[in-house]
Amino acid sequence: MPPIEALPRPSRVPLSLSQQGLWLRSRLSGSSDACHIQKGFRLCGGMYKAALYSALNRLVARHELLRTTFEVEDGEPFQRIGPAHVGLALKRDDLTTAADEETALADLILHEAQAALNLEGGPLIRGRLVRLAVDDHVLLITMHNMISDDWSRKILGRELSELYAAVREGRADRLSPLPVQYADYALWQRRWLAGDFLERQAEYWLRTLKGAPAVLKLPTDHPRPAQQGHSGSYVDFVLDEALTAQIKALSRRHGTSLFASLLAGWALVLARLSGQDELVIGTHSANRTRSEIDGLIGLFANTLALRIDLSGDPTLATLLERVYAAALGAQANQDLPFEQVLDLVNPRIALTSIVHVILTSQDNGAESADLPGFALEHLRVDDRVAQRELMLNLIERGEAIRGRLIYATSLFERSTVERFARHLQQALSQMVADPKQRAWSAPLQLREERRRLLVRSGSIDVAYRQDRCMHELFEAQVERDPEAIAVVEEQSLSSREQHVGATSALPSICSPQSPLRNSDLRPRSALMNFIEGTRVITEGELQANSITRYHVTKFYREQVTKSGYYEQLKHVVEPSFKEFESPGDLDTSGEHDNTVVPGLQHKYAQTGLMLVTDRCASYCRYCFRKRIVGKDSDEIITNFAKIAQYISDHPEMTNVLLSGGDPFVLSTAKLDKIVSHLLPIPHLDSIRFGTKIVAYEPKRFEDPALPALFQRIHEAGKASVIVTHFDHIGEISVDAERNIRSLHAQGVQFLNQSVLLAKVNDDSKILAATFAKCHQMGVRPYYLFQGRPVKGASHFQVPLRRGLEIAHGINQRLSGIQKTFKYIMSHYTGKIEILDLGADGRIYMRYHQNQTPRKVGKIFSRPHVEGACWLDDLPDG
Repeated sequence: MPPIEALPRPSRVPLSLSQQGLWLRSRLSGSSDACHIQKGFRLCGGMYKAALYSALNRLVARHELLRTTFEVEDGEPFQRIGPAHVGLALKRDDLTTAADEETALADLILHEAQAALNLEGGPLIRGRLVRLAVDDHVLLITMHNMISDDWSRKILGRELSELYAAVREGRADRLSPLPVQYADYALWQRRWLAGDFLERQAEYWLRTLKGAPAVLKLPTDHPRPAQQGHSGSYVDFVLDEALTAQIKALSRRHGTSLFASLLAGWALVLARLSGQDELVIGTHSANRTRSEIDGLIGLFANTLALRIDLSGDPTLATLLERVYAAALGAQANQDLPFEQVLDLVNPRIALTSIVHVILTSQDNGAESADLPGFALEHLRVDDRVAQRELMLNLIERGEAIRGRLIYATSLFERSTVERFARHLQQALSQMVADPKQRAWSAPLQLREERRRLLVRSGSIDVAYRQDRCMHELFEAQVERDPEAIAVVEEQSLSSREQHVGATSALPSICSPQSPLRNSDLRPRSALMNFIEGTRVITEGELQANSITRYHVTKFYREQVTKSGYYEQLKHVVEPSFKEFESPGDLDTSGEHDNTVVPGLQHKYAQTGLMLVTDRCASYCRYCFRKRIVGKDSDEIITNFAKIAQYISDHPEMTNVLLSGGDPFVLSTAKLDKIVSHLLPIPHLDSIRFGTKIVAYEPKRFEDPALPALFQRIHEAGKASVIVTHFDHIGEISVDAERNIRSLHAQGVQFLNQSVLLAKVNDDSKILAATFAKCHQMGVRPYYLFQGRPVKGASHFQVPLRRGLEIAHGINQRLSGIQKTFKYIMSHYTGKIEILDLGADGRIYMRYHQNQTPRKVGKIFSRPHVEGACWLDDLPDG
């Protein structure tokens, strides 16, 4: 890549890629809490205030970013660079009369760390000079993360020292001129890090993190609050010289790094505490790979997400090798900002990231700066702000390794974190003592710790459901506590060890159902008639022709009636004449007709939607099926060979969704013929089946031919994915759950999308329970759909503000990996993720899917209008 140069700039300088992510986060939350970098100096000696003021002003003049604010025009942020003479206002405090000056100082430091900095109004750097005695002062410098990082903190200390000395001694400073400013870097990054270079890194992160757990389910002392604060504390500890020497020797023997060995020990502790055999641990990278920016204050640091795999009960030596490989791969692909990595893996606003635990080996404390005339002490001032649940800092000091474990006080007690530190020492000791030990059986005192925390936080559920099979109860116990001891005759084996043969070893006490013949697979209710335009219909005709929102089966109607949720679900099950009293445009899909081949829509860059059925089980009365087949037709006219050729000619398509109706109303033999056209296409990685039949006709999935179909897809190197449509927990029957668990065990993946319907599920409690139940069954909720407002149609519309409240309420009631759904509306321009209503009164959105790949992930906003339900209800601007 070409060097970074100070070239002519446009009138509006864009943000760097990392700044863009932070800016959006701040925009949506309406604040910038916990996004600060602090530097503290304890100054003991004579105070030359004029020299200090001058040095600070020169520092701001030297670095453009320290006098930069961020403004917005046409929805896009840009940098506004202030004049060189703007200087730095230094507030002064006097604590000489305080009853306890050290406590007062600690409170003031915490206040400075948490008080917001205004991105648009500025300044984004502030100073505070605190007087403790005549010759004892503390200088606090606080910078917004948009303009600084940990490396910048060291630069600030070093340059402030030289500038102060130069002013006192009446000489020119000895600092080398800066070859470029941060604005030059941002322009260079946008120009050169947006092509093949970043695409290769994007491919690495997508491949590495695809399907990774979204959160570490670490047990805590206290339940996670609805709104996570940033108040933190820390525990210091030391890995003594003997243990440090042993860890270094272990690293040399296995050809790894000291960092990888420490990370492997930390991963072992977290895995055993959480019960997860796969986790994502973050680490910080300075990301200063270019010499031009070595001395530049600015945001360059990046978070690298390391996916750690402890599946298969590896030896500790194997775990070390896996961790080292993960660290090397991440370091080689460190240029892509973490916010963009999140967008790739799970396109959504990164208000909570997949990295809840951080390990860093960066030294943020011992900068070698000095201020002449002072006995200078560098203060650690920002370790009482917890930006993650846990942050482990490890740094080599002499012959020992010193650690600091920073934690969120809302989640953990200090005594618990002290035990975490001891567990890390114990894990590392086991690694050096015998690397051949198995990760899940190494003698660590973690099972008791995990159980203690689960009991303390009230997370253990001892009320087993009475209608579950024995092997399901056993599997649930394995999920709750993999290390729990199960007594079998005179042997003691861990649940994890027994789980390998659990299903076959334990008898099933659930009565198996007789499979249906393919000839019995059609829904028993009448075919839906469609109503369009201004057609007049009588109430009798409505009832006689079974014009309902869904193709409701007898099973489903009975299930809803007995579920306890009839009052809500009756709006879905029972026909409503009122819906048809008012004529209107009934194109409820919200999308223009973009059929490219009869039977296929290529709406989005990666996804094709294929018509596969001759009858529809949805309530959209102007659907894709009708445009292709005709509203009264029972015939399929789809040309699957032509569709396959089209997909083959478009290598950007990676998955096909069989839709336009419910594919499982077709016989398995017919589905098998359809799939035959798709399996030879090399760039398809998944075949998806969109279905409501899991709720309507669960007996359909007892067809013995279905497993062979899914196995055939698997053998072709593709994933079988069933996209369920559970809108309400009352739709999930015992039969549906049993089928899902059985298919999941055969390797079939499950996603769920729910439509947000007023009067039906417009309640965060209902939807949270639905999503939690889905996760319990192995179904990942991934869409909460906002239906399009159509006059007279059967979408029970919810306003956007209410929808966002519901989405937030769901997140507050769920924990960890359960928070995987996106709040989506389907628009003719693409699928749009609704992010949040910002403090500025605008609805923020991003393209989740679009036929133009460069638009995917693009964030935009529109002014909010009260009562608006749809993108077109919001004005441009």
